[in-house]
Amino acid sequence: MAKTIIGEAVESGAAERAEGRVTGERLRKKAKNLDGLARLVGGFIPPEIFAGERDRVYSPWVTFVAFLGQVLTRESACRNAVRHVQAWCLAERRPVPDENTSGYCQARARLDLDQLKEAHEHLIQWFAGSGAPASWLGRQVRVLDGCGVSMPDTAQNRERWPYAGGQKPGCGFPTAQLVGLFSLATGQLTRFAFADWKAHEIPLARQLVPWIEPKEIVLADRGFCGWGFIALLQRKQADVVLRLHQLRRPQRGRVTWPKPQRSSDTWDQSLWAELPDELALRMVTFLVDVKGFRTKEVTVVTTLLDEEKYPDAAIAELYRRRWAVELFFREIKTTLGLDVLRCQSPELIEKEVWMQVIAYNVIRALMCEAAKVHRVAVDQLSFKGTVATLRQWTPLLAPLCSSAGSLAGNCFASSPPISCPAGLTAPNPAPSNAAPRATNCSQNLDMKWSSPPQEIKNNRP
Repeated sequence: MAKTIIGEAVESGAAERAEGRVTGERLRKKAKNLDGLARLVGGFIPPEIFAGERDRVYSPWVTFVAFLGQVLTRESACRNAVRHVQAWCLAERRPVPDENTSGYCQARARLDLDQLKEAHEHLIQWFAGSGAPASWLGRQVRVLDGCGVSMPDTAQNRERWPYAGGQKPGCGFPTAQLVGLFSLATGQLTRFAFADWKAHEIPLARQLVPWIEPKEIVLADRGFCGWGFIALLQRKQADVVLRLHQLRRPQRGRVTWPKPQRSSDTWDQSLWAELPDELALRMVTFLVDVKGFRTKEVTVVTTLLDEEKYPDAAIAELYRRRWAVELFFREIKTTLGLDVLRCQSPELIEKEVWMQVIAYNVIRALMCEAAKVHRVAVDQLSFKGTVATLRQWTPLLAPLCSSAGSLAGNCFASSPPISCPAGLTAPNPAPSNAAPRATNCSQNLDMKWSSPPQEIKNNRP
């Protein structure tokens, strides 16, 4: 009797695995045949994640690709996504759906949020396996910052994300904020926390601490310079380079910050009790001599106490690179359109945010591959140029690529006339709106140092 039950269980498991392989193979074929965007994304995200229970026109994978194409084109309407699917169905000689957007909108609402999170996780794993170089002096640097976003003024959105302070009812928009943790080397958005505007940035940043690895360096502005946050990162054996908070008195050299007597209401008291009684820190002050800049003196606090291994000039140079996170957020908000979300309900708003993050990381992954193929630094490539190139080349990618690999590794490595467009892979040595001078001047830094405080010439702080 027992052997019979075990045998039936084994046969059932084998049947499920066989069915899963068939479903995966069918989705892989769809990834190759849907269009160029599906083929590109299939190189980074396995289509099997979006396996559906039924075979329908707006399957989870088709809906995901159409939604992604909508995100990659700022202010793209749902009707454009429907026409995208119509063109694919016509090319594949499948039944063509009508122009009514209802079916697509319902499919987008059915899209599982857990599937989007799993797709994002695969992207993060891809970056981890891509062998990104160290950001600074052999160490990986994570740069941290936050931004605000708005969304349509619906009753559901207002209940979840209220108006910002000072706005009268009916005269504003629901407002939320996002705190992101980026890689300084590749620009990828590793993790993020999303909440209404009333939440402080530090409690949101604490949600990201579990994804910060030991020996990494966290780079951020003065808004994150809190005793508890620094102690929490030190507890994980991670270092920080933060601008000194405006309420603290600047000093030079090594300092000791005692533990505050009381923690804020957002702290778990047992966790607060585990933190040390004091922090050993180091302050570095340098001058900014750039015409037109209001800030003339900057004080940075860090847990990097070894002055020989991490001299003051290197700390100042690292903090200057913090400006890159402002460019990362500009790419997400301005180029991709995260500054103003468009969905009408909180559930779809959350999915839209995840889709924006996935779209941003797909572009960053594409830039990393292009940088490898052409042996240039990632920060020499234009994000805006990459998005523009992808939009124009997407219809051609499916017939040109021989396998579901990445755009840079397949199409762009082909012989002429199928070559890499200059907008994506050509180094960008001149300042422009697409690649601000803070990125370009990093290779030709003109710095003059004297006894403390030091000076930085011709650079952003």
